[in-house]
Amino acid sequence: MKEAEARISTQEDVTAGYGAKISEVELKLEAALDKVDDLENRSRRCNIRVIGLPESSEGTNPVSFFKTWLPELVAVSFKGGAVKIDRCHRVLARLPSSAQRPRAVIIKLHNFQDKARIMQAARRKQSLFHNGIPIMIFEDFSAAVLKKRQGFYHVKQRLREMGVPFAMMYPAVLRIKIDGQEKSFRSPEAVSAYLDNVPQGAGPRSSSVAPVDC
Repeated sequence: MKEAEARISTQEDVTAGYGAKISEVELKLEAALDKVDDLENRSRRCNIRVIGLPESSEGTNPVSFFKTWLPELVAVSFKGGAVKIDRCHRVLARLPSSAQRPRAVIIKLHNFQDKARIMQAARRKQSLFHNGIPIMIFEDFSAAVLKKRQGFYHVKQRLREMGVPFAMMYPAVLRIKIDGQEKSFRSPEAVSAYLDNVPQGAGPRSSSVAPVDC
């Protein structure tokens, strides 16, 4: 009996050791995936994603089209009336029918400063149109970061209703300003918990506050 108990105890120790090693491997794998995702997003740093532009609007020379179209769309002046673009393309997907939404356009700008000016101008205008068609411009993030940011959708809707200004910071941090104080949150649950404890009437309640996504 004692020999059996000793064997069981030894086996439990071995199993516990395996569990610790598995946990260590999982942590290393998570860190490696985070590093890969960060590198992917760094490679997209100068990218923007254009939503809503009808198929074939850019013609047979997309770079030539977008280098003048973008400044005109957001009303920003660039030297020579054109912004420098390295490359651009529609997302890889089947060509949609006329009844379906057009594919998004990914544009890689040559300078990050130009990308920042375009994004800031787009936020100021709030509504963008091409031949009467609504156009939206977003940052181009990896799928992992995009999923995290989309998780804040409902709390951002709540903030808009409250008139509380907010900014979505990279990679997925929501910063709000209420009663003159700025606070940052890394999860939508943390935002909801904080807002649940905000006294009624606190903070701005103006619907004119323009939210910012960075």
